[in-house]
Amino acid sequence: MKRVSIETPSRLHFGLLGWGPEAPRQFGGVGLMIEAPGIGLTAEPASIWGAEGPLKDRVLRVARRVEETLKTGPLQFQIRHAPREHLGLGVGTQVSLAVTRALLSVAGESDPTVERLAALSERGLRSGIGLHGFRAGALIVDGGRGPQGTIPPLLARLEFPSEWSVLVIIPEHSPGLHGPEEANAFAQLPPIPTRVTERLCRIVLLGMLPAVCDRDIETFGRSLTELQEAVGQCFAPAQGGILARPESVAIVDWLRAEGFHGVGQSSWGPTLYAFAKLEGEERARLAKRLCDRFTLGSHAVFWTTASRTGAVLKTTCL
Repeated sequence: MKRVSIETPSRLHFGLLGWGPEAPRQFGGVGLMIEAPGIGLTAEPASIWGAEGPLKDRVLRVARRVEETLKTGPLQFQIRHAPREHLGLGVGTQVSLAVTRALLSVAGESDPTVERLAALSERGLRSGIGLHGFRAGALIVDGGRGPQGTIPPLLARLEFPSEWSVLVIIPEHSPGLHGPEEANAFAQLPPIPTRVTERLCRIVLLGMLPAVCDRDIETFGRSLTELQEAVGQCFAPAQGGILARPESVAIVDWLRAEGFHGVGQSSWGPTLYAFAKLEGEERARLAKRLCDRFTLGSHAVFWTTASRTGAVLKTTCL
């Protein structure tokens, strides 16, 4: 018998690359795994199923579904920390993968493949960023879903420069589109024209990725801004503009005026992000100015770094 502890990163999704009948593959995308806010949970054998902490209902739903295949017996979960769902941080995917990974460890599978994780957790149906990022962290590019419907393949994984700090802003807005509303939005969105997909792929392949390799934050920022504006135009019919909420536009404009790089919105929002090469005191000063300027709580603005490892699992004998 053993206790399993897992810490997962969170996910920033920078944008999808293509969808519709003209696209040879559906969706594809680029994103970054970040250390905070992340999710931490433990699981250990118990006489009955149980869970305590944030997202406990989702944890139990996933666990019971996965257990139908693995037959591990009941577990008790303790969710130590987790952000709210539907913020654009990939919480649903990371929770589902963490629970699945915990059950696999209890069942004796020490190193499941990404395909195994995807099948059991039922994640990676559209984006592969959170799926591949759970295993490996870093900056991820996935190749979208092919005609056979397999999980989006991992095309690139790049270590993110450690000196680039990540500013995360979670405004107190309504949650981003999810579930049936998200599915309906994609059904209603017009397909991305081929020329736009070609432009997005060029930005990623010849702009963002080389800039990360060269540790060139200015070029990375310009490329990410260009990607965000182009993707935002494609999503505008569903979210009312390049960004999901008018309040976010003012925050993004302020961050750009302050010299931040690659300012944008993660997935459907409301989470926003920006990049900079700053030290502790200057980071704290800018975060406070941002909170004061837009009446944001201190918990809604924080600095973090890119995840270099993905999820970390530890086991303890009971």
